[in-house]
Amino acid sequence: MGLDNFPQKYPCKTQGTAVLVTRRDEDGKAYTEEDGSEVKMIDCKATQACGGCPYKNEFDKSGLNGGAVYGMFGTDCWYRGKYGNALLDEAGFYDDSDSLNFYGDNEDGTEKSPESCVTLADVIGDILDENDPALDKEVRDGLKYAEWYLRWAAEYCEGLGAWY
Repeated sequence: MGLDNFPQKYPCKTQGTAVLVTRRDEDGKAYTEEDGSEVKMIDCKATQACGGCPYKNEFDKSGLNGGAVYGMFGTDCWYRGKYGNALLDEAGFYDDSDSLNFYGDNEDGTEKSPESCVTLADVIGDILDENDPALDKEVRDGLKYAEWYLRWAAEYCEGLGAWY
């Protein structure tokens, strides 16, 4: 399987900038809630196109030019945590304690608190500051993105969910 991280709270929904569309099955029939209302989902491309995606807006300002690894659904604000843990291992640092990897830090491991995101981002920043010549460009770029993503999630998303 694997590990994907996603916003605990989607900032586009929190800020009211998400473009929502009706979720439909393969026959075009709308999914409905128990109360009969239609199930809505975020249209990421439309939200980005109108400037309402906090992830894209902040990423575009970040100056990063590589390293992004999206979750299994390819949604920009998701992160492939399994790859993040592999990067930590490649850098010679992997700790299975609650806050020093991409798994959640709550009781069932499904939520990563903002504090845990910042702690891990700080560890990654320290790894990058060491400037180890053994880290190749791909690993370094991946760690730079992971550090940025964790700080973004702490600030904009109230932390991350962890799905595995």
